[in-house]
Parts: sequence; C-alpha cells; structure tokens
Amino acid sequence: MAALSDPTLGLLVSITPKLLSLSDLRTLLMQADLRRYAPDPDEENKAELVRDALLAARDHADQREDPQAHRGLLAFVQLLVEGSNPNVDPNRELSILDFIEELHEALLADGYELTWEIEEHPWGYEFIRCKIRPTDPTPVPLAREINALEAELADRGYTDALNHYRQAVDSLIHHNYEAANGQLRTALEDLVTRLAHQHAGYVEQGKAGKGGNAIQHMINHGALPDGEGGKLLQGLWHMTHTRGSHPGQSDADEARFRMAVITATARFLLNHFRKQP
Repeated sequence: MAALSDPTLGLLVSITPKLLSLSDLRTLLMQADLRRYAPDPDEENKAELVRDALLAARDHADQREDPQAHRGLLAFVQLLVEGSNPNVDPNRELSILDFIEELHEALLADGYELTWEIEEHPWGYEFIRCKIRPTDPTPVPLAREINALEAELADRGYTDALNHYRQAVDSLIHHNYEAANGQLRTALEDLVTRLAHQHAGYVEQGKAGKGGNAIQHMINHGALPDGEGGKLLQGLWHMTHTRGSHPGQSDADEARFRMAVITATARFLLNHFRKQP
C-alpha cells in the first residue's frame, strides 16, 4: 500500500484550515501524533502548518519506514472527519460533509476506502463515525469482506478472534506487515480452535500446536473432510507459519494476500459451521 499522495495531502491542506481554528488545528496534530513532524509547530499560518506537518510525516513514512508516521496521517484524516459536527451552525459556511465525497475519492485513488455514517448519541446529538480500510482491485473489495467477517465474528461472540483480526487489519493499514501476519495467524488459530470445540468435540491439550491439532481433529472426525476444505485449511495453516512476524520477512503484497485469503477462508468456515442456536 502506498503512502498518501500529493493530491490527497493537498486536499487536506486546502480543507482543514477552512474547518478548524488555529488552536483546534494544533490540537488535531497532537491527537494524531503529527506535531513532532511539524518543522515549526508555532507557525501561525494554518495552511503552512498543515502542509509542513503532513509532508514531513509522509517523508518519514516513505524514506525512513516509520509506521507511526503513516499511522498518524490516517489518524489525522479520521479525526478530522469524526471531529466535525454534522449539525453545522447556520452561521458557519462549511462542514466536513461539503468535502467528504472529494476526500473519499482521493483516498480511494491512494488505495484506501473511507466510509462514514451519521449516528445519534444517546444524549440526543448527532456525530460522524468513519472507517478507513485498504481497498482491493479484485471484483470483491477487501474492505467489504473485512467488515463482513468482523460482523460475523462479533455475532458469534468470538471476541478473541475478532480482537486479533482487528489488530491485523490495523497493522496492515499502517504498513506493519510482520505484525499483521502474526495477528492473522493468532486470529485463525483462535477461530479454528473454537469451531473444533463447538462442532467436533475438540478438547485443547495445551497451548502448543493447538491450531494444527484442532484442524486435524476436525478432519479426523469428519467435521471438515479433506475434499470439503480440510486440506485447504491445513495448507493455509502451514503457510501462516512462514515469513510471519519476523521483521524484514514480509512485504505489502504478501501481507495483503494473507489478509485476503485468511478473510475468505474464515468466512467459508463460519458458513460451513453454522451458528448454533
């Protein structure tokens, strides 16, 4: 996944000063952990302050392979969107909603999908919630599959698998590919262990090798025959133990492939093993 492009950063430089005061802008940079990249954090010109901070952060992300800088850039976008009040004061001319479609298109060109919705707080006011997901050039967008799997895991109550999966997505978005691979493996291990226990009577015999043992148990007991996904799952499990969480042994394409294939396999397993009443 590429870093944010000049057109996207230029759009942020253009719209942010129109939406925030200088004080709020400085706070936003602090919240996104980007203030450290501003050459002159006391700059009075809002556009200059945003441009300097965003460009410096991108340089760190690209040239110095600084994952925190990349994380900060995406956090800046999310905080800018979610910090905007959808119920705009009539005396104000603009809100983030005036720019959000353009921002969505800019991020899409960079390989990210921005989704948002307006929700109502229990106290009665409305607020914006957004997500930034990696996109995929295939006919089935990866972002849609990620959201669907998260919803299915939450519905089943598979909290541990869901938490590890969300951490993997976050690591992939922020270019921490080795961590993404390790978290995906842990999410898959927790999922297959839970399914083997609930649908094939598997009893865990300690922590070591539990993922592989659970898969073999499902195959041996006919819950997941070889020709109906058993061999596929075994092969995928073995693959997750190569080039995993060791720094320098993974890249964007490989991590992205793992995310796609493990997401698809997890959804297949949940469909194969229907939710118990």
